[in-house]
Amino acid sequence: MDKQELLYLSIGVGLTSFFAILAILSSGKKTVFKKKGQLLLVNELRFLTAALLALPTDSIMTFKVRLLDLVACKSATSGKNMDRELADYSVDFVIVDRNTSEPKLCIEMLMEGRDTSGEAMIARALRKSGIPHLKLPLVRYYDPIRLRQLFTGAMSEQAQKD
Repeated sequence: MDKQELLYLSIGVGLTSFFAILAILSSGKKTVFKKKGQLLLVNELRFLTAALLALPTDSIMTFKVRLLDLVACKSATSGKNMDRELADYSVDFVIVDRNTSEPKLCIEMLMEGRDTSGEAMIARALRKSGIPHLKLPLVRYYDPIRLRQLFTGAMSEQAQKD
C-alpha cells in the first residue's frame, strides 16, 4: 500500500468514525426540563387563602407533603421497613407547629373524578400514627371562621385521645 492509499484509507476511517459518533450523540435525545406552572388548582388555592386566615397563631401551613415525611411504617410480622408502600402517597395540606414543625393536622381535599384508591391508605396511616386527619370537599368558597372551627375541633379531638 502506498502513501496515497494509506492517506485515503485513514481519511475514510476517520470520517466514518466521526459520522458514527455524531449519529450516536444526536440519537440520544437531551432531557428537557421546563416549569409546569402553578402547584395548586384554583379551588385548592382558594382553600389555602382561607385556611391561612383560619390558622391558629402558633401554626403554619404547607401543602403536597409526602406521606413518607409524616409517618414511618414497619411490618408487624416481618419487621421490614414498608416505606415503598407509602412512597406513592401525599397529603394535600398539613398544619404544622410553627416552633417544632411537628404535624398537627393533615387535610385531604375531596374532588370528583380524582383517583381515591390511596385515600384509605392515607387515612389508616395517619390514624395509626396519631396525626389528626380532616377530609374536606373541594369547593369554590371557604369561610375562614368555619375552617378555624374545623381545624381546632379536629386537633382537640386528637389531643383528647392522647
